Amino acid sequence: MRLLADEHIPPAYVSALDGEGHDVAVVGDEIALGTEDTILLAYAHQTDRVILSEDTDFRGADPELEIDAHPGVLACDTAASPGEIATAVRRIEAFVEDFSGTVLFVPGDWL
Repeated sequence: MRLLADEHIPPAYVSALDGEGHDVAVVGDEIALGTEDTILLAYAHQTDRVILSEDTDFRGADPELEIDAHPGVLACDTAASPGEIATAVRRIEAFVEDFSGTVLFVPGDWL
């Protein structure tokens, strides 16, 4: 899976996802820290990446943010371990073909 890890995603999560074979771009490396959410959504759409973020704006908390037109959001619980996140993403990838416009919670019930 191609992912865009938002700036607050711990590096250990990125390492765990890389270890599972996912292509993870990181905000701060690929796109500037502090970039507005609308720009992150556009970047994710242009590069066909699912956003991995704990930011509630991507879950509908910001009514100004049009979250319907994106390749998908994985709402991350950063209280989970990196292994739990990697396992959940692996399972999601096995069962979900099209993430477009969806928000899924990780780890959620994917463990």
